[in-house]
Amino acid sequence: MPSTAPSAPAHPVGPEAGFAPQDYPWVGDAVRSALLLESGVVDLDLSVGVPGPTEQLAEALVDLAAIEQALAAEGVAPLAERTLVLAVGSNQTPQAIARKYRRAGDVVATPTPFVRCTVHDLAVGHVAHIAAPGYVPAAPYRAVGERMELVATWFDDEQLAVIDATEPNYDRLRLSAEQFPLTLATGQRPAHADVYASRWGVLAHDGRPIPLRHRQQELFDDLGVLTGDDRFQGGVAEVCARMAAEPEALYELAAEHGLIASDGLPGRRPR
Repeated sequence: MPSTAPSAPAHPVGPEAGFAPQDYPWVGDAVRSALLLESGVVDLDLSVGVPGPTEQLAEALVDLAAIEQALAAEGVAPLAERTLVLAVGSNQTPQAIARKYRRAGDVVATPTPFVRCTVHDLAVGHVAHIAAPGYVPAAPYRAVGERMELVATWFDDEQLAVIDATEPNYDRLRLSAEQFPLTLATGQRPAHADVYASRWGVLAHDGRPIPLRHRQQELFDDLGVLTGDDRFQGGVAEVCARMAAEPEALYELAAEHGLIASDGLPGRRPR
């Protein structure tokens, strides 16, 4: 495979459009490997419509050398000096990360690689707490036998500090590949990766985590049935606004109705 820096044009990242709370997690139909640059987003996927990476990957789906060359050309930290973080919600998209950098005052260098990955024994559900804008954010949980395609992001130290500060409902922890086997689209099988785990436990029914609903309306409908609370009734934008005004309501209701479980990740317990 040729080792050349990404040559595709960078697609500009718009300022704030497309981040309505009711549309969380803002990922779209499919996750992609990409490189976030100051000038925009460059696609890193070598082919379109290719399934996610597996342990039997015969050829890399993303050119690792091209990523390193692009980072060097930008004068920023190489991959060896970055922390690999699995994203389970909106952090899978370069647009969401660019927005966080902007909101921090653009105090960090922009270039950030996003690479598709496949992880075993991990699944995605929901934090048992409302985010400030009123949506219910995603959260990982241990799920033996599950296999998920996610995005892994490489942050330098300054970028990581900015992202950490935007995650008040999470603790960042390290997952070993011995427990959670991981394959990147570059063909790498890293020994570990970090992930943001819910500080509040995950929403559950009958003690089992509720899998991620890709539309907030679906989750609010489920919660309305499980709690009988009329605050989940109405249009999704209306419910998000209501939840934003009562940020503790979801956690209190979930606790009252036994709808919180541990995520099962190392050292994790719900409050």
